[in-house]
Amino acid sequence: MPIFHSQIAAQAKAPDGKIIQVPPATALQLRGPILQVSLTIEQNAGKGLVAQGKTVPIAKSGLALIDTGASNTCVDEQTAKDLGLPVIDVANMQSASHEKHSCNVYPVQIITPIVTLNAPRAMGAALASQGLLVLIGRDVLQNCNLFYNGPAGQFTLSL
Repeated sequence: MPIFHSQIAAQAKAPDGKIIQVPPATALQLRGPILQVSLTIEQNAGKGLVAQGKTVPIAKSGLALIDTGASNTCVDEQTAKDLGLPVIDVANMQSASHEKHSCNVYPVQIITPIVTLNAPRAMGAALASQGLLVLIGRDVLQNCNLFYNGPAGQFTLSL
């Protein structure tokens, strides 16, 4: 069983301008359960591109946020376009802060430090402004175990 365990660390500026360490519990609360990932095309879709004589996009690295409030995994729309990921569908997205709107759907693979996760129907969203490449939703998390230890500022993800 692959296991990824992390304690979130962060820094902030004190009122006098000095850089200080933020306690792990506060860092986890402010930033959430994040991990470094690489994003590429889902393996079967990649094989389809190769069969058509096209090149498979090179993986892009960035941060992923584990979001149990998201029913679907999302990828940064601009990154998906930059990678040349194929749009396989258009679906409606709705959130607590946005009305329903249409989004492109992409077949992606999320490579974490412990395992590769498939998200064959990841929705495109503007995530870069939040410093994110991927938002891992319940469609992927349904295959995982997640332990969120708020007081310690830690989380553990396993398959």
